Amino acid sequence: MTSHQAADAGALDARAVDAGARDASALAPGAGTGPGVATTRRVLGRLGVRSPLGRDIVLAAVWGVVTLALLGGLLATGELGVAPRGPSSPQITVMVVLAVVQCAPLALRRVRPVAVLLVVAVLQAGLLAVVPSGIALWTAAPVVAAYTVGSLRSTRVAVGASLGAIGVATVGAVVGATDVVARRLGGGDAVSTPGAQLYGEGASGVVVEVLALLATGVLVIGVSAAVGSWVALRRSHDRDARARAAETVEHQATRTREAVAAERTRMARELHDVAAHHLTGLVVQAGAAERLVDADPDRAKESLRSVRAQGRETLDALRSIVGILRETGDDANGTVPVPGLGDVPGLVDSARASGAVVEVRSQGTLPVLAPLADVTAFRTVQEALVNARRHSPGAVVELSIDATAERLTIVVENDLPADGGTEHTPGYGLVGMRERAALVGGALEAGVAAPTGAGAAGAGAAGAAQRWRVRLELPVETGTEVTPGEPA
Repeated sequence: MTSHQAADAGALDARAVDAGARDASALAPGAGTGPGVATTRRVLGRLGVRSPLGRDIVLAAVWGVVTLALLGGLLATGELGVAPRGPSSPQITVMVVLAVVQCAPLALRRVRPVAVLLVVAVLQAGLLAVVPSGIALWTAAPVVAAYTVGSLRSTRVAVGASLGAIGVATVGAVVGATDVVARRLGGGDAVSTPGAQLYGEGASGVVVEVLALLATGVLVIGVSAAVGSWVALRRSHDRDARARAAETVEHQATRTREAVAAERTRMARELHDVAAHHLTGLVVQAGAAERLVDADPDRAKESLRSVRAQGRETLDALRSIVGILRETGDDANGTVPVPGLGDVPGLVDSARASGAVVEVRSQGTLPVLAPLADVTAFRTVQEALVNARRHSPGAVVELSIDATAERLTIVVENDLPADGGTEHTPGYGLVGMRERAALVGGALEAGVAAPTGAGAAGAGAAGAAQRWRVRLELPVETGTEVTPGEPA
């Protein structure tokens, strides 16, 4: 992956993170709340009512006032079949008290939803028992209570509580109907009721009336609980969606951080490779110029000119890498040239120009390497030459490149000084070389070479020279071959 590709990938990840964050915010708590509910909460908040319990107390009070107003309107128009004044006045008083008191338990609907539903059902039973026969008077309290149970409790609990509430409310209807039947059979009340007009006279009409009230209870309580369960299911899906969106955002953010960290590490190694290669040459040539400045001024000047040239080359290389890091605009085309095995001759020439003695041996027809493997081959040779000049200055460096149909083998070898040379400093060099090789399916070995042949017999002799060897093996692509010019 080039630096531009990594930057593009990071930009895509960043855009994905932004998109995921927008999705997560769209699913945030309260995001799906209707504008009316949000407005109500905002108004109550300004009045100091911010807790759910406080809002439910206000809700209970509001429904009590609304119920009282509606009952007053129904009584005034005679829709309930009783006169506001006269013999029915006690019945009306009980009816109004039950209907209004029925709203009070709603203040605790979130705290004890099942208990509130059952209490409301008992009051509803009393209300159905006192209203005239044939009048199915249901207030908003059973609707709100059943909805709350459905939205806050499991489906099994909601079904059980709803059936219990329907049964309790139906008892009130049966009590009221039984009273009507008793009065009719006793001949005490011959006045025709709305129930008699709707369902017929006699016991059969009362049975039909009770069944109708039971069906009404199923619709009022059952449907309300079902709607509450559906809302709870939707909220659960929203919570799952928020969790998935948050997980996706975190995953994408992690990928972005990992990509940035990997790119920074890669660029640090790239800077190390470039800087170490050129700066080592500068140090060597500066030292040579210092030694020659009195004995051979002309050669000293030549060395200084070479130092200046390599200094410019180093600056250009570093500026190129820094430029890659800075290029984030839309006009960046991502086509920065990368070195490969074909650039090894120039690398050898540069090392020789800095005073190193490099002997090159190339054998076989070199197949085309995969792009990453090609860069790996170049960087390995570059790092090996730099290390040889740094730790074994003046030693002869042998570079061999052998190719077969399946593998490419590169060996860089040099003698180690008898005094052990400059101490190796741990860094990105060898680690980066091994990681590059492993990344493309190759292998790299670096260390003191084991003596072979006649050298092995005298390896233990005093003063026997040791050799440092770097060996790289890379797989090659099949089907294409090229014979590059052998390094001079």
